[in-house]
Amino acid sequence: MHILSKRLLLAACLSVAGAAGALAQQTGAGTDNTWSLEEAIDYAMRNNLRVQQSQLNKSFEAVDVRQAKLNRLPSINAGGNYSYNAGSFQDPVTFSLETQDARTSSVQAGLSVPLFMGFQQLNQIKQNELELQASEQEALSVQNDISIQIVTAYLNILFATELIKTTDLQRTLTQQQLERTNVLFKAGSVAENAVLDLQSQLATDELNYINAQNQLDVARLSLMQLLNLPYSQDFRIEVPEIPEPDQNPVLVNGNEVYDIAVQTLPAIKAADLRVLSAATAIEVAQGAYYPRLSLSAGISSRYSNNSRFVYGRETTVSFLRQELFLDPEGNQPIGNPYVKVYGVRSLNRDYPYFDQLKDNIAKSVGLSLQIPIFNGFQVRNNVQRARISEQNAKLNADIARNNLRQTIEQAYVDAVASQRRYVAAKQQVVAAEKNYRNAELRLNSGVINTIDFNLIASTLRSAQSSLLQAKYEYTFKLKILDFYQGKKLSL
Repeated sequence: MHILSKRLLLAACLSVAGAAGALAQQTGAGTDNTWSLEEAIDYAMRNNLRVQQSQLNKSFEAVDVRQAKLNRLPSINAGGNYSYNAGSFQDPVTFSLETQDARTSSVQAGLSVPLFMGFQQLNQIKQNELELQASEQEALSVQNDISIQIVTAYLNILFATELIKTTDLQRTLTQQQLERTNVLFKAGSVAENAVLDLQSQLATDELNYINAQNQLDVARLSLMQLLNLPYSQDFRIEVPEIPEPDQNPVLVNGNEVYDIAVQTLPAIKAADLRVLSAATAIEVAQGAYYPRLSLSAGISSRYSNNSRFVYGRETTVSFLRQELFLDPEGNQPIGNPYVKVYGVRSLNRDYPYFDQLKDNIAKSVGLSLQIPIFNGFQVRNNVQRARISEQNAKLNADIARNNLRQTIEQAYVDAVASQRRYVAAKQQVVAAEKNYRNAELRLNSGVINTIDFNLIASTLRSAQSSLLQAKYEYTFKLKILDFYQGKKLSL
């Protein structure tokens, strides 16, 4: 029972720790799950999947740089084989033709050192280093893109929050007007259609309120997805004080912003580095025109179970029977019919495996020169492909600059237009609010009907919506211009 209690206590502690970790992952600076813009951007830089993927791409390029440098080192390889032969074969040790079962094996090791490769290795290292630098800038560019998306989602949340307040206020005003009209209708002061018109308007206001809530949910979900967080109803953001556009309408000229951005923006730096990399790729391809010189060395040994170890020699004597000659008068042989023959015989025994390997060692060293003469114009075509890739990289760099200029120009024009629209919308809201209050008095007095009142109320709602849109569009475009000037994104 004591052990079971300990296990239950440990499980409870782990559960609490896991829950605390999950809560900490979804919270901002404090424990109320409220995120500031700076906290959201900082968290996304560590947890957004696109940011993590860009870091992996940078790691791949770093491995390529390291491998290009290591390619200048010698290549050393070793190997061996073992075979069983039956029937006729050439013994790899004695090189004699044998007709019997045999077991043979060999081991070898070789070394190869590139001495001259047409400067391809050096240029390849240079190209891979440029690709790594470009990947690093592209990783920063991805972070910038995510930061802008977070600012967009953050401002969308703020806009939807204010829109909810506006639609809720309008819904409350319509509800109050409907209650007053009901009292007048029961008293016989207004017709029933006045009540029905306001009920219809209240339903419209309710729909506008629900749409604003849905818009807020979508904006919150977008921000949580950028942060790589699961959806949570408790997710909240800080609501900063956003200055009114007409308080500081001075904007930096778009050309000045472009001049700063083109020197500092990672996307432009990455495009320029890709151009340099493509130019270096031409030198890599041209290196194949040059001869190639390499140094090689090797060592090997062999074994055969048919080999015998000779440890001495001995003299042998044998008798050879020769052809006999008979005398002319009889059948008696003339001389001794046998001849003594002397010979030498090798004395041998089994030849162990490792002894054979030691005694059969063969060494070699040499230089290899390859001179390209004709290879189906492969080198020339590779050089042409590299030149085309360089032209394409230059076009991509020009496109990046052109897109940057257009984005900055559009942001500047939109910011100016939003500021002007805000000033006009603010005046319109002031006038529409006065007209709305006057219309309420006239509706209650029976001077105007509910249709005219609803038109005036619709004008007020439209003016309020235009004011909010102009405010947040101006703020967003202003942040874009600040971003391209190298300023920190904050509200």
